[in-house]
Amino acid sequence: MERVDILWTGGFDSTYRVCQLSLLPVEIQAYYIDADKKSFSQELKAMADIVAYIQANPSTKCSLLPLVIIKLDDIAPDKQIEDSYKRIRSEAVIGSQYEWFARFAKQSGLILELGFETDTNSVFNDYDDAHLTCRKVSRPLSDGEGILEYFEPVRDRSTEDMMNLFGPFRFGSPLYEMTKLQTVESYKAMGYEAVMSMTWFCAHPLKGKPCGMCNPCGTVMKAGMGFRLPFIARVLYYLFKANRTGRYVDGKIKAMYNRNWR
Repeated sequence: MERVDILWTGGFDSTYRVCQLSLLPVEIQAYYIDADKKSFSQELKAMADIVAYIQANPSTKCSLLPLVIIKLDDIAPDKQIEDSYKRIRSEAVIGSQYEWFARFAKQSGLILELGFETDTNSVFNDYDDAHLTCRKVSRPLSDGEGILEYFEPVRDRSTEDMMNLFGPFRFGSPLYEMTKLQTVESYKAMGYEAVMSMTWFCAHPLKGKPCGMCNPCGTVMKAGMGFRLPFIARVLYYLFKANRTGRYVDGKIKAMYNRNWR
């Protein structure tokens, strides 16, 4: 049985790929990088619930190996990757997790799947298109009972910095070409609609629920998926994130908190 190594957070995108792969006769080895986030327990619970759901699904053909948790502090520094990340970040908005992911992939020697999709609201999406070229790979599984499809970076058509960050990865197909709303429809088509509500995305949960004010919550709202947030979180988003005055007040409150209590 062929093995697929994948970074998983219990989030919407990486979970989609896990669900998709579960319909193929493959071994799925998921890795989670513990960066001591406030959402750690919610993400672990999400993944445990999703694993139980997949294992109970009669359509499941995969073998889900136990989750491997990697402490961020155990991943060694890498100046080459760090420098590339800084140069990219000077030109585009990109999350710090991609620097961790690249270091882990390089040091583990693994080719990892990374949940990545088209984000029409992301500045990085335009930067990605201009600096990273990927080709689609479609190949039969070794037992001939399915086809594994993904996108992989093309070194001679991508910048060195982007290859330093994303060279050790591949991106699931069709996720790499889909928007959030298209992914919703694909979840439904696969018969995994119930899993969507199990996934987690918020970085700063309030009483175990999405906050509406962190960047991941903002991304969900901008993608037209506000139904994934509770009512109070949607109110907080519109009050503090969807208008200039609210963002100004939010910034002042955060600065006061960081200065006096963090």
